[in-house]
Amino acid sequence: MKKLIYLILILLIKFFGMSHALSQGNHITDSLFALLKESKEKAAILNSLANEYLYISLPESMKLASDALGAARKEKNLSEEAKSLHNTASALIILGKYDSAVIILEKSHTLFDRLKNTEGILGISNSMAVINYLQGRLNESYSQYEHNLVQSKKEKLPSIQVSALMNIGRINWLRGQNDVALQYYNEALNIADSLRNEYMQGMIHLLAGISCQDMGYYELATGRMLRATELFEKMNYLLKLPYAYNYLGSVYFELQENEKALTSFRKALDGFTEIGDEWGKAMTYRFMGSSFRRLRLLDSALYFFRTALVISNNLNDGSGELYSRRFLAEVLFEQGQQDSARILLSENINKSLLIGNIPERVNNLYDLGLLYIKEGTLQKGIRFLQDALIITDSLNLFYENMLIYKQLAETYEKMGEPVKALAHYKRYKSLSDTIFTAEKRKNIDELQLRYETVKKNSEISHLKLEQLMQAERLRNQRILGYTLAALLILLFVSSAILWNSYNHKKKANREKEILLKEIHHRVKNNLQTISSLLSLQSHNIADPGVKNAVKESQDRVKSMALIHQMLYQQERTSMIDFAKYLNQLTDSIRSSYCGPGMNFSCTVKCDAVEIDIDTAIPLGLIANELIVNACKYAFHPSGNGELLVSLSRDISNKLMFRVKDNGKGMPADFRIDKTDTLGLKLVSLLVRQLKGDIRYNNHKGTEFIITF
Repeated sequence: MKKLIYLILILLIKFFGMSHALSQGNHITDSLFALLKESKEKAAILNSLANEYLYISLPESMKLASDALGAARKEKNLSEEAKSLHNTASALIILGKYDSAVIILEKSHTLFDRLKNTEGILGISNSMAVINYLQGRLNESYSQYEHNLVQSKKEKLPSIQVSALMNIGRINWLRGQNDVALQYYNEALNIADSLRNEYMQGMIHLLAGISCQDMGYYELATGRMLRATELFEKMNYLLKLPYAYNYLGSVYFELQENEKALTSFRKALDGFTEIGDEWGKAMTYRFMGSSFRRLRLLDSALYFFRTALVISNNLNDGSGELYSRRFLAEVLFEQGQQDSARILLSENINKSLLIGNIPERVNNLYDLGLLYIKEGTLQKGIRFLQDALIITDSLNLFYENMLIYKQLAETYEKMGEPVKALAHYKRYKSLSDTIFTAEKRKNIDELQLRYETVKKNSEISHLKLEQLMQAERLRNQRILGYTLAALLILLFVSSAILWNSYNHKKKANREKEILLKEIHHRVKNNLQTISSLLSLQSHNIADPGVKNAVKESQDRVKSMALIHQMLYQQERTSMIDFAKYLNQLTDSIRSSYCGPGMNFSCTVKCDAVEIDIDTAIPLGLIANELIVNACKYAFHPSGNGELLVSLSRDISNKLMFRVKDNGKGMPADFRIDKTDTLGLKLVSLLVRQLKGDIRYNNHKGTEFIITF
């Protein structure tokens, strides 16, 4: 299944665009449009725009190519006329109109040939190789790319060379030669880096990531695909981004990083929705359903698989229907809806024959066999597993063979047939040992590949520096007359845009910072107002118990106000220096509760710990309750008292908060989960909010220890 999806995806990523016009451009197109307004010779600029819009909007690209053709003929510029024809043919290739594209490519080739333009001729040859590739003539395509690679090296045409290397790598990937494909990709990336061609860099990283994923090198694949998405996001190439997000999500799924996988799939779904790609949406729904299934959110998984099935039906996508229907059946099976699952799997077995998807037929036979075995119809389940085994043996499906032999061994054991069970178990163990050896070999290969990648990057950096120096010398020699003027205009426009963007961003960040400080200031003022109101109210209360309760509420409000006061007084508005907070809090409580005759000392020991506001508020309230309790109840009014307050990290990197006194201690029958006091009940609730636990001991005073 994975290989089929990859094959279709890579064709879409490289060659197929969407016919929906998009309003977005990128910084390159914006600059070219600005230059177009100032220029009298428009054909070259229009052709550059047409090439850029191949990855943004096909209708816009074809319109710009047509405009470039008219401008070139008006300017009597055969070179730009040939380029405009080539751009039109490239758009037709993406649309799948190969016959029309071939006719236009031949016209462009005639013009380039008349001009003796080798770069243009090789570019046409590359496009013809693309058509051969898309129509399944891989050998012809491979030969053309090899010829173009030799010629482009001879003529020193790096862009043609990169394209040839990248496509030779892709053909090797399709043939299952991932290690060879990676060698071509790395060579192509070396040249693309020197050209600073971000589109080529992004495509190479994506293709290399796919090869690494196929080989099981998931961490290397993640790095490559992250780089590809970063480049496509920077260029705003909307047609490429959703596929890159899906690939990245599929690698995260293999690594069982489910939240990251779902984030990538959601980004892909948003992108497909924006460009109207229903096929891509169906595929993403299947990925998301699989992620939710792994998280055991089966109702959500059912929703995504059903939605994918509806879309695949509408698109008449036979394989998509098979995948969606089987995934749906597997979830229903897990929910105990065997009859519904059986109907779907049986339907799939019949339809897989009609569309010729034999591997998917194996998957459905295997699932149906498991279903009957779970129901206790063991003999019938075995028949389905044996039917699947016949196919896997003929197709050399190694991993599927292993699973089937394992299930057959377990089933025969249940039936009381130890001889058959042992025979099938031996076959399973043999295959399992082979896979284990292959995994060990793969890990060694991955370490070697990492070493070679680092070494290659070092060599590339050195070569890139030399090439950049050479390119800079050539650029300085060629900047003459109108080219210099155009560059200055472009530089001015770009600088103005960047400066304006920088100022807006700087202003927005400053306004956000001021707003946050103002919010914290106002919250602090409001809390202080509440504290003052409680203080005024307490003067009119005669009952000592009620008055004491109001005083405790006032202290709690003060502890929260202190946090907001610290936030608006410091530069950072999201994190609290909790050591500073504890010192201020203990000073405030000591001045409120300790009488003049009481010899009381408080020591604060706190590691350099910064805490976010969501943690600081409940922890501050806990500290307030425990310190106030110690001041009020732990010591004799005229005696000596020592209090230790500390916050540190334990060996498991969890935070540990302690409040210890040397006072009278708690009653012998004291239990914190049975306490009647509001303060300690509040402490227990706040500890649960922090997802922590609380302990206490009564040795030489009282000590509360909170870990979270």
